[in-house]
Amino acid sequence: MTAALEPVGADLWVMDGPVAVDLLVVPYPTRMSIARLDDGGLWISSPIAATFEQLTEVAALGPVHHLLAPTPRHHWRLERWHQLFPDARLWSSPMGPFTLGRRRLPATTLTDQPPTDWAGQLDQACYRAPGFTELAFRHRPSRTLLLEDILQSHDHHPGRPLVNALVHLGGIAQPGGVPRDIRALTRDKDAARAFAEQVLGWDFDTVVLAHGPVIREDAHALVRHAFAWLLDDG
Repeated sequence: MTAALEPVGADLWVMDGPVAVDLLVVPYPTRMSIARLDDGGLWISSPIAATFEQLTEVAALGPVHHLLAPTPRHHWRLERWHQLFPDARLWSSPMGPFTLGRRRLPATTLTDQPPTDWAGQLDQACYRAPGFTELAFRHRPSRTLLLEDILQSHDHHPGRPLVNALVHLGGIAQPGGVPRDIRALTRDKDAARAFAEQVLGWDFDTVVLAHGPVIREDAHALVRHAFAWLLDDG
């Protein structure tokens, strides 16, 4: 049974895709976020590998105007959707050595400043580390924070000690945290701290994780806990 659209708030939905596998054994759930903008068009972040039924549900919400890869690790997800919706505009985080997928898509590089297409509806902040950049978004109408790889929360898997050990070693076991490899890439702690403070300064009470649950309780506290290694530094 394929996952259906899940409403998160006003004009915001999520839809889960197939589970990917990292490090050969660690299951990674996939999720995309869909916002309907004021012009009626859809803004889709990290599009999943979708079935015909799922695509039909999405199309019923409105025309697809924007397809985004907020992290280089999700760039590959744009490729199939670009074929399905060739008139949609493509947006991507800066590409680098951790970019997954072809690198010739006609995507506009995202920055800290929202483009006029969604300014006033979605806020954005940029996390920068050598070779890795991620855009976090705050959907204003639903007071929802949208995060991709920068914060993850993985379930415990009974009977799978290797998976559980890798998840704990990576710092991404429930309740969640910033993956250890992203922490290791972070050289400019001041810039990273500014990102965390900007995100925590937003008014949100729900967090959508690409790799983890939709968090509806104590969401702000969870994000602050995840970035405590930056906020408590110095």
